[in-house]
Amino acid sequence: NSANIPSSKLKAEDFREGKVDILQILVSSGLTASRGEARRAVEQGGVSVNGEKVTDIHTSYEASDFNEEFLLKKGKKSFCKIEV
Repeated sequence: NSANIPSSKLKAEDFREGKVDILQILVSSGLTASRGEARRAVEQGGVSVNGEKVTDIHTSYEASDFNEEFLLKKGKKSFCKIEV
């Protein structure tokens, strides 16, 4: 149920040259405590965006990618809806 999903807003300073990388999204949303922890989660295949597994730590997203639902998931039980 999408009404019960926790959400997190990205700040303008999270973006670099109009893009934000997957590691910064994980840290800003609170799903990981550090970029190192985020990197390990991605490399181990434990991160997905809208149901698609993210395997490249250099994956980045533009602000327009957040216009539709952007569901970030780490592991089996940690998830968060990301907004801008």
